[in-house]
Amino acid sequence: MLDSLAEPNVAITFGLVLALGIIAAVKRFLDTSGIIAAGIIGIIVGIGGHWTWLAILLIFLVAGSFATRWSYEEKDAMGLAEAREGARNWTNVIANGGAPALVSMLAWLSSDSIIWAAPFLAAVAVASADTLASEFGVLDPRVRMIISGKHVAAGTNGGTSPTGQLAAAGGSLLITFLGCILFTTFSEGFDTDIVRVFCVVSLMGWTGCQIDSILGALFENRGLMTKGQVNLISIAFGAGATYLLLGLV
Repeated sequence: MLDSLAEPNVAITFGLVLALGIIAAVKRFLDTSGIIAAGIIGIIVGIGGHWTWLAILLIFLVAGSFATRWSYEEKDAMGLAEAREGARNWTNVIANGGAPALVSMLAWLSSDSIIWAAPFLAAVAVASADTLASEFGVLDPRVRMIISGKHVAAGTNGGTSPTGQLAAAGGSLLITFLGCILFTTFSEGFDTDIVRVFCVVSLMGWTGCQIDSILGALFENRGLMTKGQVNLISIAFGAGATYLLLGLV
């Protein structure tokens, strides 16, 4: 029987899923479809990986929702605020949580959550970096297209700003730092040394955000990809690159 199926892990997982649903509903972080999708992904992550993995997703949800509501009225006046007062729906949940859920399923299938802990953390770090970069960066008028360096309007797909880049780094570091603490304290940690994991994961979190911007500039602006597809691919890139860089093959 897999360690991830041990009774305490299952109990804590369902407790965290319940907490996630309550927090999301009370604070209106997610709409009904988003809560259902998040619950399903939460169970997959907690059972496939470990409850600490789910805790990291919960931290991302809170941090991302805080960033979404930061200066919401100003972003709304610019026409760049998330709809429904920032309540995300199931498509956004899948876009950001799909890759972490896939990594968790791979951990379950391989019966080795230790190998997949760092790639999972990198996936969430990318999602955090991208969300914070978008929500804080949109308030900075110093926006340049990532592939050309030309000035573009705030909110343009592929546009980056100094504030957005700092937010991306902060979002990646936040998830990586807390993940390293949680994973090494309450689960079996990582399959390599913690300093190397921290450096690779935090770097891939920020890099994945840049990939998101490049894909947005090249494909989303031309209608060849949706925002959700861009998010999913960039997050998967962060997880895959981390897997390769840490020599977990």
